Amino acid sequence: MTLNMAMKPMVKKTLFIREREKGLIRVGELTPDRAVEIEDEDGFIQQLLQRMDGTQTIHQISDELQSYDIPVTEGELTELISELDSIGLLDNPASDAYGSFSSTELERYKANLNYFTSFSSLSNSPWEIQRGLNQAKITVIGVGTLGSGVLFNLAGLGVDSVRIVDFDRVELSNLNRQLLYNEEDIGRRKIDAAKDFIRRFHSRMELECIPGEISSAEDAENAIADSDLVVLSADQPHFLLERWVNQACVKHGIPFIGGGVNAAEGQLYTVVPGKTGCLDCNYLLLSRQDEDYLQFLQSYVSSGFKMPSTAIAPNYMLLTGMLCGEAVRMIARTNPVQSEGKVVSIHFETFRTEIKMDFSSPSPDCPTCGHGNGKEPIFRFFRDLEVSDNK
Repeated sequence: MTLNMAMKPMVKKTLFIREREKGLIRVGELTPDRAVEIEDEDGFIQQLLQRMDGTQTIHQISDELQSYDIPVTEGELTELISELDSIGLLDNPASDAYGSFSSTELERYKANLNYFTSFSSLSNSPWEIQRGLNQAKITVIGVGTLGSGVLFNLAGLGVDSVRIVDFDRVELSNLNRQLLYNEEDIGRRKIDAAKDFIRRFHSRMELECIPGEISSAEDAENAIADSDLVVLSADQPHFLLERWVNQACVKHGIPFIGGGVNAAEGQLYTVVPGKTGCLDCNYLLLSRQDEDYLQFLQSYVSSGFKMPSTAIAPNYMLLTGMLCGEAVRMIARTNPVQSEGKVVSIHFETFRTEIKMDFSSPSPDCPTCGHGNGKEPIFRFFRDLEVSDNK
């Protein structure tokens, strides 16, 4: 970026700086993967870092250095500051975003802001990252096991506009893992209990509650309208719900993240319409790579088997944390979204993660995001399943 001489650069307060040996400065000792070493034989860098405390403009720093007979031109100074910024050492407290927060908000989001310094720069301050989260509009479909944890995390992150969609009521058996609710909520609609929790925890959040079940792609379209991001954290009706949400999000160009738990393994994925493939691309790949896949789906559905919940709170917290971390990366655009166009799994006993499927490249034969006609057996199966579900 081109530096403005009126800018007030500040060395990030999360960085520990020490002179490792004479003429060598080490910055970021407490975060080894981000630590850098800078040669400083004449001590000039040390003096410059001390002056960049967010109270002086670059022009003032230049004048002060000149008064100490330190021979550096404004051009050389701005070039050096740009280099220090490029290796992640500087923030800009004079950004417009900083002034948009009250003292109460700055205190509430203090740890968030400290974390965001890991990715910030003079052109993208932590306050801008936080403001982006505050202004995001996120729809969470399902506030059961995964969704209740997602809502809790979004509130902590400071997201101010959230829509939740759910039809279910709180049951005693939910309380081992759905920690948004308590014993007094048993029998209540989850959306009502969730609204009460948010009112007490993050009163600034505008929580829109939509009661009911999504039963079609049209329902999904209505649910996600005007969203910046959708989190799919429900799975009923099985196979159909995620396809309806997928179709709606692709149609309207809204990215979405989904996930779930299967015994000792959790999975999550991210679809970015126009960039990655979609869930139907993934189904198409699965059916082509595994000749037994369609037969498995058919036998699973025809058996009437219903997998009982095997979820415990610690496992879901791991998955929820991964999912909401991806949401932050998606909104803040700080680091790559690890599950973008991929199904990523985590094994809860070993903490091993792996990519189960890669649908990052859209399939031209996909009937949803490509030009396919949907005549493949896998899609005929889904159409028959939808007809059966509507009976």
